[in-house]
Amino acid sequence: MLGIVQYSGINARVKALLGKTLEEEDYRNLLALDSVQDIFDYLYENTYYHQSLADLAGKEMHRRELERTLKKKFIDDYEIIFHYLSGPAGKFLRGLFDKFKIDDLKMLLRTILIEHDLDYLKENLLYLGVHNGINIDELTAIRDYSDLLSAFKNTIFHDTLERFEDRYQDNKNLFPVEMTLDFQYFLRLKKLADKLNKKDFQIVKDLLGTQVDLLNINWVYRIKRFYDLSSEEILNYTLPFHYRLKEEDLRSLARVDDADEIFDLLSGTTYDKVFTALKRDRSIVFEKYFLSYLLKKARRWVVKGNFNIGTIMGFLFIKEYEIRDIITIVEGVRYSLSADEIHDYIIRYWI
Repeated sequence: MLGIVQYSGINARVKALLGKTLEEEDYRNLLALDSVQDIFDYLYENTYYHQSLADLAGKEMHRRELERTLKKKFIDDYEIIFHYLSGPAGKFLRGLFDKFKIDDLKMLLRTILIEHDLDYLKENLLYLGVHNGINIDELTAIRDYSDLLSAFKNTIFHDTLERFEDRYQDNKNLFPVEMTLDFQYFLRLKKLADKLNKKDFQIVKDLLGTQVDLLNINWVYRIKRFYDLSSEEILNYTLPFHYRLKEEDLRSLARVDDADEIFDLLSGTTYDKVFTALKRDRSIVFEKYFLSYLLKKARRWVVKGNFNIGTIMGFLFIKEYEIRDIITIVEGVRYSLSADEIHDYIIRYWI
């Protein structure tokens, strides 16, 4: 009875939002366009983004402005869920949103400390200002790591940033900071998930457990390719949670000499089918492929979700990847890639 009361209103709203997401025909039409302006015009005239893009109509369109508006729409959809859902499920979904704040924080770290591109930062920081009292404008005044620590003093990210201050000052390497931010994010999510009811916990375990397994595989692969670390050091950077990927499987992946050997070892795990195409063609973008697998799983939970968190979780994955795919098309057009080339980077087309 509690699930019916808790989810009846929000599931109806979410299903209405799902009914407005882009169709296959929309993606075909977007891939056929030749400019960012054409993409904007199509979204404005033919999709549910019309209202969100109304303030930009009649202006010369720049890609960053379009991307920023799409992300704002995503935040608006999240706000609807925050409004309707409280208790352990509401707290969990607020914790889930921290992923996007961390993406912003990583961008802030790279832009302020390495690239010094303040214009890019001003145009792209969005998520860090949601529900944590951070003034986005003040973040652009950061000039060094000390300023960074002051800006995040009262946030959940401060302790991690402080922990790596000396190491960053020594080698200017942000990789350990970024990996630890992700590590702490999933640790917080696990604690929040443990408080969910049994059905919601099983759904979250399936979606996030799969995500953690695939992230661990991805991180081992990246570290093997780009960093000279021992197998034990690699394992220190992986998430200490396991779903269908056993701990011994992960240890075996970390021990390989060549990153490409990882795909051969995966043939003996649950994720063999996920990486079948990668074994045939190592040029495939690794991350986009496992995101496609997660998208497929999210769609299943939308169908199966009934007075539980499945419909909401599925929608959030679907909406996130829809916006990522639109931005991919925008970027592809900007760099004059063909429709076929852009198609290969679209998440929805991988599985």
